[in-house]
Amino acid sequence: MLQPFEEPASDLSGILGKHIIYTYSNGWEYEMYYKNSDTVDYKVRSGSVGGRIVKGQKVSIRQLQTTLPSEKVDASESEMSSHMISWVEPTGTSVVQVLNLNRREVRTVILFPDWVVKEPLKTVCFQNEHLDLMRSYRDQGPTHPIHPKIMLGRLHFIEHCTLDNERVINPH
Repeated sequence: MLQPFEEPASDLSGILGKHIIYTYSNGWEYEMYYKNSDTVDYKVRSGSVGGRIVKGQKVSIRQLQTTLPSEKVDASESEMSSHMISWVEPTGTSVVQVLNLNRREVRTVILFPDWVVKEPLKTVCFQNEHLDLMRSYRDQGPTHPIHPKIMLGRLHFIEHCTLDNERVINPH
């Protein structure tokens, strides 16, 4: 039987308060603000759901190791680390990101429900003003088949903002 173990503490100092803009290899551009340890705001700037804006999306964030303990590096651990961010949207879309600010890259898996792939424009709005509608679309479906999309993105803008800065991603 496997013994339970304690998960190491995550140092989120390298990601919290970061405002980034990145573009995936398919041309989709996103803007993201890592507001605090369990919340992000984001805007889809281009792509099949370009124009979609979400504020206050609840997420889970964990730090990942990017170097082996035997490797010698000059940079601090927080500079060399990656972070995994995951969430499930009211639309039923699930997202997992691995963000490495030092390498200026993001790797993402998005699991789109069938209804989002068939009618993406239904999600293009300031979602916070339409949460019940998004949930009703999700419940009406169809959810299956799920459409996985694995993407690599390059960051072309990074800035550190004051935590809880409401102006970073403005829906209006």
